[in-house]
Amino acid sequence: MTGPLTLEYIAEGNANIVYTFKPIADEPVNLGVRRKLLRLRKDKSFIQSTQSQYITFQREFLPLFRPENIVEQTLITLDESLIESLNQRLAEHESTGARKDVRHGDRLAVDDHGLLMTDMTAQHGEFLFEIKPKWLQQSPDAPRDSIRCRTCALRVQRDHMKAGGAVIPTRGGFCPLGLIDVDIEERRRAFRNIIEAQANELSHTTVGEIVNYLAEEGYQVLSDLRKHQAQFDKHGLLGRDPEDISDDYSKAMTLRDCMLFVKGSLNAFANTADIRLADLDFKHAHPDKVQKWKSTERTLVDQGWYTSTEVDEGAAGT
Repeated sequence: MTGPLTLEYIAEGNANIVYTFKPIADEPVNLGVRRKLLRLRKDKSFIQSTQSQYITFQREFLPLFRPENIVEQTLITLDESLIESLNQRLAEHESTGARKDVRHGDRLAVDDHGLLMTDMTAQHGEFLFEIKPKWLQQSPDAPRDSIRCRTCALRVQRDHMKAGGAVIPTRGGFCPLGLIDVDIEERRRAFRNIIEAQANELSHTTVGEIVNYLAEEGYQVLSDLRKHQAQFDKHGLLGRDPEDISDDYSKAMTLRDCMLFVKGSLNAFANTADIRLADLDFKHAHPDKVQKWKSTERTLVDQGWYTSTEVDEGAAGT
C-alpha cells in the first residue's frame, strides 16, 4: 500500500511547469511515480497538446539514443480538477515570491494529459551537472575559412554587443567542439572547465574522477548527438526559402538546444552516474522562427564573426 501524494512546484520555463511528488503522510511513495517528475504544459497558443508532444518525442527522438541516455517520458491522464487546483496555487505563489516576476500570469493549460519524466534532481550525497552542448558540428553555412565554431561565433558577437562595441577579450563559456574532440586530453580540458565552474568546492580528486568519466561516457553520448545534428542539417539555412525548410532541419535545431544532465554520488561518481539528454521538445519551423534563425546566421556570416574579421553592425538573435 502507498499513502496519498501531493504535488510540489519545483521549476518552470516558458512552456512547462515541473512538479515533484511528495507523500502527505509518512508512507512509501507509489512505485509508479518514484524517481519521477510531472511536467505540465502552460496555456500558450504556440504549445502543442501534451499528447502531440509525446507522440513526436517517441517517433522522432527516442529511437536516436540509447534508452539509458535519454530522459524518459510516460503519458498519463489528468483530472481537470487537478489543473484548476494547481492554477490556484500558482496565483498564490506569485504573492509569496515563489515564482519569478517574468512568469507571473502564466497558467497551466486544461489538458487531458501530463508527462512523467525521469527525475534528474540531485538527492542527498549526489551532485547534478548541467551541460548545454549547443552546436557540436560547424554550421553548414559557415565560411570555409572560419576559425570559430558556430557557438563561439555567436557568443563573441553577443559579448561584443553587450560591451557596447568595445574591444573585449575572449572569455567565458566553452567551445562545444572540445567536448567531442578525438584527443581525450582536449575533452578532459573542456569538461574540467564546465565542472569547475559549476562546483568549485569539490576536491581535486572528485573533479578528476568526474572529468575522466565525462571524457569517456559523456563523449559517447555527445558523439551520438553530434552525428544526428549533422544528419538532419546537411545543407544549412541560407539561400533556402522558408517554405522549403523540412522537419529534418527542425529536428537538428531541437538537438542543438537540448540539455545534458549528469548526476552521481560524490563518493563513487563513475559507479553511480546517470547521464541523460533532456529538453527534446520539437522546434516547429514557423515562418517567424525560421526568419530569426536565418537572420542570426546571416549576421554571423556577413559581419565576419566566424572568421574573426567582424564589423560592428548590430546584434544577432538566438
